[in-house]
Amino acid sequence: MTCSNLVFVKLVLLRLFFGLMNTSGAMGLFKKLDVGPLELGDYLAIGAIFSATDSVCTLQVLNQDETPLLYSLVFGEGVVNDATSVVLFNAIENLDIDNFDAIVLLNFVGKFLYLFFTSTILGVATGLLSAYIIKKLCFARHSTDREVSIMILMAYLSYMISMLLDLSGILTVFFCGIVMSHYTWHNVTESSRVTTKHTFATLSFIAEIFLFLYVGMDALDIEKWKLASSRYLSPVGMIDFEGLDIPT
Repeated sequence: MTCSNLVFVKLVLLRLFFGLMNTSGAMGLFKKLDVGPLELGDYLAIGAIFSATDSVCTLQVLNQDETPLLYSLVFGEGVVNDATSVVLFNAIENLDIDNFDAIVLLNFVGKFLYLFFTSTILGVATGLLSAYIIKKLCFARHSTDREVSIMILMAYLSYMISMLLDLSGILTVFFCGIVMSHYTWHNVTESSRVTTKHTFATLSFIAEIFLFLYVGMDALDIEKWKLASSRYLSPVGMIDFEGLDIPT
């Protein structure tokens, strides 16, 4: 086994370990908070969501111009991680916990692999199609507005098709963007590259600000914080999240 394969296996095992810790921690925490009757499938879904890592803070520290490779690796790992969590969550939703056996487990694994690879193939195909359209079709060449419009619309088309087919839209758009950056990007004019870069950077910044504002305003709803019983609200109550049984 090579060094890279050994590192990959270690990362997978570490990921599995923290996923199981999150699931067991959620089971213990929600029982203490008296959230309500939850089944094993609910805990697995919560564990899949909590297993996703957020690389936004790390990306804010890194400079894309000074360390482009490190920035791309951290960003790609974060996106694939989040997309995998979404795919795993969708597969858990269709999991039959009541009649769980070896056949159900194989169906679950097959469903997960189907969602992952189908979303990836769809994103790659859409990216290659956008490169072909801009390179071969006359109406799309040497026109900044048309080239930029096609790049944006093709990326959005990959997301729409993925959602219509009940696949992972995040994973599809991610691989579509990778293919477009390698092929479509080199078929457009310099003005289209500059316009596309600043357009997506602006949209990304606006979406990020809107997301933080929405989550912050939604967290101010007092009714959402009245779910748990008052006897369990203590400063150390959240330590139970990782499965630690600490009396309060």
